[in-house]
Amino acid sequence: MDQWFHIKLENRETEALLLKKGVEIPSCEVTFPRLLAWIESKGIRHGIRNEVLSLVAENLESFVFPAEIANGKLPRDGESARLIPSLTNEKKIDTDENVKLNFKRLFTIPTAEFGEIVARKQNATEGIPGISVFGKVIPSKKGKDLAVKNGENTVYNESEQCVYASASGEVTFQNNRVNIYPVYRVDGDVSLKTGHIDFVGNVHITGDIPSGFKISAKGDVRVEGVVEAADIISDGSVIIGGGVLGQGKGTVRCGGDFTSLYISQGNVYAKGTIRVEQTILHSHCEAGSTITCTSGKGNISGGTCIAGKGISANNIGNETNSKTLLYIKTNDRMEKEIIHHEQKILELEKNLEKLNHLKIVLIQKNTEQQTINRIVNTISQSQQEISAHRTEIEKYKNSLQSSININGTLHPNVEISIGKYKRKIQSSYIAAKVFIEEKEIVVHTL
Repeated sequence: MDQWFHIKLENRETEALLLKKGVEIPSCEVTFPRLLAWIESKGIRHGIRNEVLSLVAENLESFVFPAEIANGKLPRDGESARLIPSLTNEKKIDTDENVKLNFKRLFTIPTAEFGEIVARKQNATEGIPGISVFGKVIPSKKGKDLAVKNGENTVYNESEQCVYASASGEVTFQNNRVNIYPVYRVDGDVSLKTGHIDFVGNVHITGDIPSGFKISAKGDVRVEGVVEAADIISDGSVIIGGGVLGQGKGTVRCGGDFTSLYISQGNVYAKGTIRVEQTILHSHCEAGSTITCTSGKGNISGGTCIAGKGISANNIGNETNSKTLLYIKTNDRMEKEIIHHEQKILELEKNLEKLNHLKIVLIQKNTEQQTINRIVNTISQSQQEISAHRTEIEKYKNSLQSSININGTLHPNVEISIGKYKRKIQSSYIAAKVFIEEKEIVVHTL
């Protein structure tokens, strides 16, 4: 069988593919029992697909290779430890575009009283091991632990794994700590009476922020009304119950997440996520993580959106084909690692082709079995190295896996960049996913 077939291993040896070599196979030489015995002689024991082997043996001339002849199971890594809030940050709202919204009260404010439990630590979980087609256990990784630290006005109790409030105030969650800040509250609009605001805690404004005003906060900034061409700088998150009417001048910068009803001609920069309930129009938005606009109209039209991980919207662009720029940042170092492993695979595959040819020649010349076995062992080692490089590529690709998801329509004149690759959309697509495949941007309709 060695002169007619070879086995390719993928996904950390959890998939075995049977490939046919470019040589003629004598009739009746390939039967199910012989094929099964040959596969088992290669050490493959787990998840052998007998029905596929039968099809290969019975339809050798017409069968389309490669054939998946065995399946294992990839390991599933455990979930990392995290802090689970004991408070409700938001109230559930109906964001259907046909339902009238109370813009002033899109979000509730999380607050805590002295001595109250504000968060609990959820421990990391063990992973689930996998198994290769050789029957070997593939170990899984336990989720990463989280070293919870005391935040502003909070105390972490190690034995109870709870975070307690040591003061009353508004609650801000940040990765491995919870902060409780005092609140600077403005009842109504920011005005000449209040002036610019610079506060070491959270800022809560029940009205609007007109053009020209500046708000700075160490904690979160929450605005129940509309933000015009004003400047907001927050170390925490920014939540705007109304929307942003930036007029191309105002800027919002936050160290956490940004949430708003809409953004129109605004400039928003968030280290976390940007979540907009309705529309992003002719604005410049940059998020370290994701940009999401999937409620109501869920439209991104005009301007530029830049995200570290992905962009999701109901509709992107519009019927008048306004120029819209979308950019997904990627990690250059990871891309270089992928290229490195791809080059190694090409070298190994060329060498493997020569080794297989040499093995056939040695068999035809009735060379002693010991010499042939050495070649077979070298071939097996090369296949394992190729598999290891492919595993590394998949690992890096998973880290880089980012996409643009459109539930409704992707309109023409939308320019999409993912890393160094760029594509201009020339025609409309309905329900599509945009991602990198084979070093080019593809649009896949769902």
